[in-house]
Amino acid sequence: MEEYDVVIIGGGHNGLIVAAYLAKAGLGVCVVEMQDMVGGCVITREVTLPGFKHDIAGAIHMMIQANPLIHKDELGLKSKYGLRYVFPDPPCAIVFSDDAPLVIYRDIGQTYDSIRQFSVKDADAYLKFCEYSKQTLAPVGIGMFSTPPGFGAMMSFLDASEGGRQYMKVLLSSVQDIAEEWFESKQMRAAFGRWASEEMIGPREKGTGLYVGSWPLFHTWGFGLPIGGSGALSEALAVCIRDNGGTIKLSSTVKRVKVEAGAATGVILDSGEEIKAKKAVVSNVNVKQLFLTMVEADELPPGFQSEVGQLKHSTFAPLVQAIALNEAPKFKAGGDVNKAGFVEISPYCPELLRIYDDYAYGVPNAGMPIMGMSTLYDPSRAPEGKHTLYLYHYEPYSLREGGAEAWDKMKQEIADEVLETARKHTTNLGESNILGRWIASPLDYERMNPALISGDIGHIGSFLTQSFGNRPLPGWGQYKTPVEHLYMSGVSTHPGVGINGGGRATARQIMEDLGIDFKKVMAK
Repeated sequence: MEEYDVVIIGGGHNGLIVAAYLAKAGLGVCVVEMQDMVGGCVITREVTLPGFKHDIAGAIHMMIQANPLIHKDELGLKSKYGLRYVFPDPPCAIVFSDDAPLVIYRDIGQTYDSIRQFSVKDADAYLKFCEYSKQTLAPVGIGMFSTPPGFGAMMSFLDASEGGRQYMKVLLSSVQDIAEEWFESKQMRAAFGRWASEEMIGPREKGTGLYVGSWPLFHTWGFGLPIGGSGALSEALAVCIRDNGGTIKLSSTVKRVKVEAGAATGVILDSGEEIKAKKAVVSNVNVKQLFLTMVEADELPPGFQSEVGQLKHSTFAPLVQAIALNEAPKFKAGGDVNKAGFVEISPYCPELLRIYDDYAYGVPNAGMPIMGMSTLYDPSRAPEGKHTLYLYHYEPYSLREGGAEAWDKMKQEIADEVLETARKHTTNLGESNILGRWIASPLDYERMNPALISGDIGHIGSFLTQSFGNRPLPGWGQYKTPVEHLYMSGVSTHPGVGINGGGRATARQIMEDLGIDFKKVMAK
């Protein structure tokens, strides 16, 4: 029987981050991953043709650039373990249904000029909005990489100052509320709603106001693309773990967390093998997986499993296509749109807002794809002169006609419609340019990764009731659980969905509980 100080269930990027920090602190760690490679949703595979490296889930490394893990290079991922980023400029563009483009640059002045074509008032308002966001939302941004306070305590703290009350107003509003308060043009109102939905929540949902604060990040951090693919982050973390004496077990599925006298003491695999944990077990899988299948009910407080089972999933999920191309897409909008790392296609309101409403009723749509052209900035992802296309769309997990199972019949048809939308806004996406194509529906995502219940890449929805200290549940938002020595990490916990490196906060909490000085470890 193998024994370690800490066993981590799941080798997604957050689980790897927890393991890497703890290994650097001198603890014996073991990551147990059911897939044949680490990374979870932060992976790169050759799913179309040899030599074409596709990100098949998470692709944009934006928030993680602000994490000390990356910007201070705390683990040496960049200086020692080979992680390199390139930053597209412009990071992205939003092309509206009439092919009018809003190009968002790293330089705020160039972005001002792009907005000015639609409205001088909105261009002026955008500068003011970015400054307002820095002042009002920046303190919360810092908290994205720390253990969150209890939700009630946070609200009480905010209510004690004028700035805090301003933030509360934003927090309790919807993205669309804020867009309509600040901007007059249909372009900016649609752009704000379209971009904020990257958190996998509709722009009219109350409590989504926080997500408008990501706009200034275009100009401070930009879109990071790891050289070689999104999975390069996960691979660098794996090298770091092993270099610090840690162990990673692939193709190994955890069946149950072993609990003795109210404390987690290890895990039991599907094979029957037991791996002991002397100090802690850390779950990086879905909170529902952990407490509904891996921990026995009698080890939990009465009603706890029922609360977990009632957690809400996002109302839409990804439909992703990885496409190998002979040449990069050329957009009818022209200009710097053809240089953008990512292009979002967006209808105007109210059509845009109606699409999100339809998702709640199982109605699919093909009118607003995201198109990622990483090979414009990282040619290593394809054979010389060739390109990849990341074609991403939101869809309901459960279709109105036939439920989730209907995706097996409908996937090709809906994917073709999404591709047709992309073709309408480009000049060269005909069949002769497409060398290979791979499609994954929301149901396919759940099958590929059991942590993505209902195809939800955030594990549970990013609703305000499931955010900050409420994530995943009120009273259990500080990475701890009712089982002693059992911790949670990953997107089921704060800060939630996205490639943000939230596992760092979990590692800090564990180190604090074990009496390990985080700052001293980082100073080594």
